[in-house]
Amino acid sequence: MSRIKSFLTFSHLLYDLFVLSMRITVAMTVATFKMIIPLRAKSLLGETVLITGAGRGIGRELAIQLASLGCIIVCWDVDTEANRSTMSMISKNGGEAYGFVVDVSKRVEVREAARLMRKVGVPEVSILINNAAVLYHRPFLNQESDLVEKTFNINVLSNFWTIETFLPTMMQNRKGHIVCVCSMCGIYGVSQKVAYCSSKFATRGLMEALHEELRLDHKYSNIRFTTVYPFYVDTGLARDPKYRFPYIFGVVSPEYAAREIIKAIRRNYTEYSIPRCLFTLNSINRFLPDTAMRLIIDFLADVDRKRREKLTCEIVAS
Repeated sequence: MSRIKSFLTFSHLLYDLFVLSMRITVAMTVATFKMIIPLRAKSLLGETVLITGAGRGIGRELAIQLASLGCIIVCWDVDTEANRSTMSMISKNGGEAYGFVVDVSKRVEVREAARLMRKVGVPEVSILINNAAVLYHRPFLNQESDLVEKTFNINVLSNFWTIETFLPTMMQNRKGHIVCVCSMCGIYGVSQKVAYCSSKFATRGLMEALHEELRLDHKYSNIRFTTVYPFYVDTGLARDPKYRFPYIFGVVSPEYAAREIIKAIRRNYTEYSIPRCLFTLNSINRFLPDTAMRLIIDFLADVDRKRREKLTCEIVAS
């Protein structure tokens, strides 16, 4: 009897493995097909989009471009004048925008702003874009504890506070879209950006885990998650890393970055890098031994040239 039971268990396992292999084959075929023929872009007309850090940079460009697509824009920023400027640009183009001064790192302010939105009749948020972030360049042992805390409060905890505020309504409506503007620093560690990289790795984990949590419940299959990983955008936050092959690793404008983010939203991409090829290069790189991977990174970053320049500066200074 035990042999029969063992045989049936083994047969069932073989069947499950066969079904799994077929499903993987279909999934890979579909994914390849989507790479060749991109998904049809969904309409965003009438969507209510809340953007944190809307006062400047990528946030401002997202607000302006999404308004031109017929979205109702809700601008959140800690800078009153910058927020008003973004709203003014939207209004001049005939768009509809609301503005609130919010320190997204503070849970109480996030909750209060959401209450005020309901009070003044702002439509329910259907797309949340967590864009606000700070970046400080410091060697690890020279960084100030206050700046580390500020980095995590804005880059990580603010995402928790905004998502926990607006996700319940999306779940109730069984539709919505949560977007996080992350960074390639959430994929690779970068020297003198330890706090920033750590915060972006945390944000990546938040989005991936939350997506997995809702994915397991079919009721919420229409709640989408998109995490975007720009390499270098000219927003004033980061210094130009001056990598080789600038047509791939060079600076992009906030306007271009916003267009790419909107493309990712409209096609419901779960993850999207700017430029797009970086995820493919990262996947290839991760197959290599660590030493080989570091050699490639050093080559792309032109580390030898930067060392020579630094040495020259030190000699001149002395």
